[in-house]
Amino acid sequence: MTARRVSRRVAGGAKRSRMHDGKPSWQDPELPQQYKQGWVEFYKLKFKVTPDVLIPRPETELLVDEVLDFVNNLHPKPYSLTILDLGTGSGNIAISLAKNLSRSDKLCLSHPITRFGYAPGVTILATDISRKALKVAKQNAKLHGVEKQITFIQSNLLGTKNTQWRKNGPPDVIVTNLPYIPSARIPYLDSSVKDFEPKIALNGGRDGFELYRKLFAQIKKLGWHPALMVFEIDYTHGELAINEAQKYFPKARIEVKTDLSHKQRILLIKATGWEAPEELP
Repeated sequence: MTARRVSRRVAGGAKRSRMHDGKPSWQDPELPQQYKQGWVEFYKLKFKVTPDVLIPRPETELLVDEVLDFVNNLHPKPYSLTILDLGTGSGNIAISLAKNLSRSDKLCLSHPITRFGYAPGVTILATDISRKALKVAKQNAKLHGVEKQITFIQSNLLGTKNTQWRKNGPPDVIVTNLPYIPSARIPYLDSSVKDFEPKIALNGGRDGFELYRKLFAQIKKLGWHPALMVFEIDYTHGELAINEAQKYFPKARIEVKTDLSHKQRILLIKATGWEAPEELP
């Protein structure tokens, strides 16, 4: 084989074998099994996944745990509560919350909208920048029978011009698994990740924390003071995450928790002096 033919094979062959008209090749042996079978288990639920969404990971279940622990331990019972899931992807976080909170005796969940003239209960908002991702998330919500409990919104983070935020009012809880992998590390990820999962759901910018800085700034600009904010972070981001959070939320209690592999994974920001909305009559 000539050097010229070798160079062509290296430069284009692998890419052509994995992509056809911009879509993954289902015959590629490195295509993630979750995409091949079309679903993944998360929080003991099955979620449809396509190459338009990130494959949910087990460590992200810890975000759901944190929110459920917070909500279920509220005293007294709140009149209403709004939870915002940013970058919902397949909808795994929002749907897992809706399924588990619907079995809670702490809150009334018979109505999907709760604030400013609406009925009491829990409002769950789920956003994504990708229309294709939102389509998958809506399908999953319908699959699990919680489509009436979740409002899906297309938005680039909080997009401060989006009137949806003024309509629903400030959220009490924000939870998100934004892209947090530093750009320079992406080429070194396993091929099953970097060649098949959506780059927009992986790339966190120069140091991996750019989207979180932008989100922190938007929250501050909107004048929001959520009771709890839960963020999944890169295992290298512990100290960085705390320092950045302190710049934007100097009065909050800030903590980083580890995952089951003892890697720094969850950033918690808790408001001081926050009180739950009035108890149900």
